[in-house]
Amino acid sequence: MTLTSIVNEDGETIIGILNEKSNDKIILIVHGEQGHKDGLYQTALAERLPFTTFRFDLSGNGESEGQFNFGDILKHTADIHAVAKHFENLGYEIFAIIAYGRGSLSGLKYATTCDKPLSHYINIAAPFENKEINISEDFKVYQKGELVLIKINQSDIESFHKWDNSHVVRMPKTTCVHTIHGIQDEAVPAYHAAMYSNKISNHTLTLVPDADHQFTNQHEFLINTIIEHFEKHTKDAYQKALLMGQHVSVCIPRWIDIPGVKNFRDIGGWPLKDGSGYIRERTVFRCGHLVDITQQGIETLHRLNVIAAFDFRSDPEIERQGIMPEINGLTRYPSAMFTKADYSPAALATRWKGYFEGAYGFPKVYAVILEKGAPQYRKIFIHLIENHSITSTKSVIVHCTAGKDRTGIFGMLLLGLCGVDDEVIANEYALSNLGYWEPEHELEKKAEMLNVTVGDMRMVMSAPYLAMKETIRQLKEKYGSIEGYVRDECQLTSNEIQRLRDLMVVPIRFEERQLFRPKI
Repeated sequence: MTLTSIVNEDGETIIGILNEKSNDKIILIVHGEQGHKDGLYQTALAERLPFTTFRFDLSGNGESEGQFNFGDILKHTADIHAVAKHFENLGYEIFAIIAYGRGSLSGLKYATTCDKPLSHYINIAAPFENKEINISEDFKVYQKGELVLIKINQSDIESFHKWDNSHVVRMPKTTCVHTIHGIQDEAVPAYHAAMYSNKISNHTLTLVPDADHQFTNQHEFLINTIIEHFEKHTKDAYQKALLMGQHVSVCIPRWIDIPGVKNFRDIGGWPLKDGSGYIRERTVFRCGHLVDITQQGIETLHRLNVIAAFDFRSDPEIERQGIMPEINGLTRYPSAMFTKADYSPAALATRWKGYFEGAYGFPKVYAVILEKGAPQYRKIFIHLIENHSITSTKSVIVHCTAGKDRTGIFGMLLLGLCGVDDEVIANEYALSNLGYWEPEHELEKKAEMLNVTVGDMRMVMSAPYLAMKETIRQLKEKYGSIEGYVRDECQLTSNEIQRLRDLMVVPIRFEERQLFRPKI
């Protein structure tokens, strides 16, 4: 164990204990309102966890510097960000947070605002409706080895009561949240745990019958519950499938981890509506921009044999974000749909107005993309026909900034042209809700530029299933079919369309279809 000091954004020193294990995943252990890094179950838990852990005193608590302010939950959220950044810079992955009581309010805020989603979050005895929690003005805090009596003024109590935990509805679906709460908890009644369970989509709830707020005489049970959570959820895919009673078969993962690139996935593998085949894998990939790709990511692209990247971004986006690095054997094809004038604040506000109207407003924006993007979509279709074959292992990337809208429309056209069901196409499009996210400060910056709310910007950054369903309906209403659009607007001939289908569809012979599920 190593005593470690980390400086937060206010210049205060955060003191904690690093318990290193033989892996690069680290779990942050956060104490509660009157706690400290060695309080309650924390030391024993750190010893038993198979991962590296860092348990620390929040500012104003224990050995850490700073003034304790009961109502300033964001202050301790900033502490967690500082600690996480410190260990990320050392090469660790922030794998999970285990947080208790009031400390979990800061931990949950971190989990919904951090750049890279956590894999796991353990939420112990945390309040949800803060205004229902009674707080004494005479309050004891553990500082420098002893409980110190401090006065909590009314403004601090009001700040705590006004804190809104509803942000947890934005918890990334990739973060597995487990709330553990004592039924005998009188400080924070157990119905608060149910509120978290109702708000967070990927959530497990464990209620402990004989446990109070501090899990008196229940620390062993609490630790075992946490250990079992990680044992269950960190098994390899094969063992997890068996545990869940699923049939196991060989498969190619759709999501591919390309360090520095968001939303990277394979368009292939989806079944045709009539069950006659499926989309060829490892031929077309979709993603967000490649500007921040790392050397490890580049090496993965080489293994995937990517020879071309079609970049839908316009000049203002490229000026702001930059351009992908030179990659040997991979050609970048500029494929902008919009001009510089289209990116003025006024033009953006007009074009994005549809986004702000919700799922049924998105098709208004997508109609513009379909109108302006046809020449660029044609370019990709022709490239596939002329440079790829069913015996080739070469592949291409199609991307914009987020890999969601312009890229999503291309995915819809390709899959629809090949005969994939509209339901599958809309669900494939909606996968971008898992693969793409933006930090809170970026959303705030864009909201300010466009004079809209952060909630509006979250809608812009989403990929609603219903938006793609309605876009397909309107496209078919106008052109008769997706093939009609590709023929009329992308100017592909019947022969070219058939060649594209021959390339992208892996046929399944009739006698083999009993082994194939026609709908995913």
